[in-house]
Amino acid sequence: MSTTDSDALAGLCHFAQLASGADLVMAVEIEANGWAGWAASFPTMPFSGFSLARSGILEHGWSGVPAAAAGLRLPTALLHGLNGPPARLLFVPAPSLGAPLSGLLVLWKGEPSATHLTPQVPLLATSVARLLSARREKLREVTVQNQFIDLVESVPAGIVLMEGDGVSAVINERAADLLGCPPGNHRARDLAEPMRTLRQRCDNHAELEQAYGAQVGNVSFASTLNWALGERTIEVDTHPVRGNGEYGRIWLFTDVTAELLMAAELRRLAASDPLTGIPNRRHFEERSAQIIAAREATGHSVAVLMVDVDHFKKINDSHGHPAGDEVLKVVAKRCREALRERDLFARFGGEEFVALLAAPAVEDAPAVAERMRQAVAATPIDVGDARINVTVSIGAALGEALPGSDQPLLAELIARADEALYRAKAGGRNRVSMAAE
Repeated sequence: MSTTDSDALAGLCHFAQLASGADLVMAVEIEANGWAGWAASFPTMPFSGFSLARSGILEHGWSGVPAAAAGLRLPTALLHGLNGPPARLLFVPAPSLGAPLSGLLVLWKGEPSATHLTPQVPLLATSVARLLSARREKLREVTVQNQFIDLVESVPAGIVLMEGDGVSAVINERAADLLGCPPGNHRARDLAEPMRTLRQRCDNHAELEQAYGAQVGNVSFASTLNWALGERTIEVDTHPVRGNGEYGRIWLFTDVTAELLMAAELRRLAASDPLTGIPNRRHFEERSAQIIAAREATGHSVAVLMVDVDHFKKINDSHGHPAGDEVLKVVAKRCREALRERDLFARFGGEEFVALLAAPAVEDAPAVAERMRQAVAATPIDVGDARINVTVSIGAALGEALPGSDQPLLAELIARADEALYRAKAGGRNRVSMAAE
């Protein structure tokens, strides 16, 4: 309830007290079940709630004439307010919105004086009812606002709500932490600079400025964009909200860093071989197709290397499968380190690996393959107490990425490299074999 309305209701109680000479005048909100709540009084003395359901007051046929209080069952709160029982009581009904039994209670300790204007007090009923209704509505608005505040604070997101009047705004604790200003009510214009500053701190601020700048003046604009704040990513959803016939706007700031990291990790796991940690066959084929497609316009060459661990079954049989797994991990690591950063390397299946060399010169493929072979063979692999000499055989195939080719180049190169690998195996292993052009 506003201070003006509160003062007006207290003023009416004071006026009624002066007119009637009563010892206590109280404006009360009374629910349909008879429960009464203090609204104002003169003298001013706040009361706790009390029940008038069995007092006899609500059943009495009031006609503006004080009645003897002796026949009424008054609640203890009223008796304490008067410091004793009243002699006379007058109730002026003033029904208010949501509290239909409300009104003015006028109490005298002694007999009312005939010189007072007690009969005029009921004329205040309309004003009292209006002020009680206003009080109840204000309290309802405060309750709704408090519930809204509780709600926005319970939501795991920062919230900025711009009211439809374009003047006022409210932000919750999470939004306040992001914007560097206190939570609660603000002037809308005072939040413009903190929000602009936050956007400018983003790694993708140019993209954000372009997206939001294009929508200036568009009240129906809605979007969901990620704001990249260093290691954090904030998903910002904004859309219009309508209330009291006016368009406001809500901004929801949700930290999605953990979700994005988890999604990236799931993508990595889906694209990786769980044993060696390098890309798996599916990822290799998808990425190779993209690389080849990008080079078709220029006709650049690509090469495929098929790598197979020599005598791998013998390693498993002699040292056990855990030792075989360790050998595969070390071979994958040494081969990857022998390749260039731009080359793609993956586990193709079993003890077989595959590499795609993007845009190599004709002489690059055998040189890179030989470097890989030497990297594996140079040092025995220690597994427990065993030192295992490991070698690989490599087949290589070179081809040009040409537009409009009927046969998929990747499948062709893999097939040719596999044939070359077979020749390397047949030729004694631990060697590189190039496919025929």
